[in-house]
Amino acid sequence: MFGKEKDKTDVIETLPMVPLRDVVVFPHMMMPFVIGRPSSTRALEHALMKDKRIFLAAQHDASVDDPRPEDIYTMGCVANIVQSLKLPDGNVKVLVEGLDRGRALEFKEEQGFLKVVVKVVPHPEESGSGIDALMAKVIAQFEQYVKLSNNLHYDAMLAAVRVEDPGKLADTVASHLVVPVEEKQNLLEIFSPQERLGRISSILESEVDKLNVDKRIQGRVKKQMERAQKEYYLNEKMKAIQKELGRKDDRMNEVEELRKKIEQARMSKEAEEKARAEAEAKAKAPAAEQPPAEQAQPQPQQQAATPEAGEERPQPEPAEAPASGGGKGSG
Repeated sequence: MFGKEKDKTDVIETLPMVPLRDVVVFPHMMMPFVIGRPSSTRALEHALMKDKRIFLAAQHDASVDDPRPEDIYTMGCVANIVQSLKLPDGNVKVLVEGLDRGRALEFKEEQGFLKVVVKVVPHPEESGSGIDALMAKVIAQFEQYVKLSNNLHYDAMLAAVRVEDPGKLADTVASHLVVPVEEKQNLLEIFSPQERLGRISSILESEVDKLNVDKRIQGRVKKQMERAQKEYYLNEKMKAIQKELGRKDDRMNEVEELRKKIEQARMSKEAEEKARAEAEAKAKAPAAEQPPAEQAQPQPQQQAATPEAGEERPQPEPAEAPASGGGKGSG
């Protein structure tokens, strides 16, 4: 049935029109947007000089820069201009409040902008236990939707839907749904609040399912990333440990080889003790404090020359000393 708004059934008025890209304005909705096209700016200026009423309708294709009547939905929203601010780049930022649904009956181009003859659509009043239950269901679904969505402020959204009028509730929820323009336009064109709430309930159910799936996927991805990071850290740590163990193994192999050389050198007791002490010191020293390999075995290398000369005695130096002095004959 129709109530307070019944007198709007036959309301027809001519209003300046602004076509919108990717936006559908609903009644009871405050919407900010920026106007930049010259024709839209002129339509806004005309509305500001009159009663600030303007007709807003979405374009079929947002990429069209200069839309013709056939590029614009005939069902739109009669709105009131609350505020306008000219920006430094020449565009105008506008805040509007949606008032009523309206259907464009005729388009006229006048003074460089579009005017439309609009028939205002009344607000049907519906009540009963059925619609009350549907309202409660939509509010519960919307609460869940807002919790899962990262784009909506939880407290502000819940405050916005604390209304008793089913039509206002439907339009408020519809205006905050993150769905394609075509879906929002379909909701705008459903006049019955109960039918509109039923459609919104179906959309919310689908969107909540999608958001739950996204949440589960994000949770799994996060766990996989954390596991991968942990495995990478442990692998790097194992590489460092293995590298350190490898250094120690190399050092011990080097020390063992040095010990064998000392045993094979058949050097004097004093020299052997000194060499063994150096070898033990090398074995006990931390990796960073090890002396270079060529400095760790100078004595064994000098002593090792003795058995190569065929001398079994441990003191070969006196026998070779005269030979080194043969340098006198060279002069």
